[in-house]
Amino acid sequence: MTNTLLTSDINMVRVTNMLRSAWQVIQIWSDLILVMLLLLLYFAYGEYQHQNRMQLINEPKINDFYFVDYHLIEPASDVRFRYIPLKVSSIDGDLITFKLGNIGHSTQVSATEHVKYDMALKRIFFRPDDLVVSRQTIFNWADEGIIYDIARPTNIFINGWIVMNLSDLSTD
Repeated sequence: MTNTLLTSDINMVRVTNMLRSAWQVIQIWSDLILVMLLLLLYFAYGEYQHQNRMQLINEPKINDFYFVDYHLIEPASDVRFRYIPLKVSSIDGDLITFKLGNIGHSTQVSATEHVKYDMALKRIFFRPDDLVVSRQTIFNWADEGIIYDIARPTNIFINGWIVMNLSDLSTD
């Protein structure tokens, strides 16, 4: 009887030690698993954003904002303020007409940063001249990374900032 109790106690200690070891392994690997899960989510979200951008490129609408590296489009432009917005002003078959942004940045900034403080409503936000390009050119810009962000206004807003007057809303 004593032998059986001793054997059962030894077995219980072994099971307890195995459970402790398993828990320690789980604790060690949980950090790595968490980091891997976060990286997976990061890349999945990046792919989701890319798909949304490609959908906007494939189906442009009037008042869409494209954020581009303009120095790669026009090498004679000021390299210090190369990142500007382009606003789709008209679509005529294969040709798309953009209003050129007049306020550039030296680094890529978000759509929100470009239109902050309702800047798109100010007269100085756009240049008087337009840029007319084909749809194929826009696809090329997307492939080459010249277009780094795209935003389609929700009503008259992009991320809470007003980007156009109510009278500018497109009816299509």
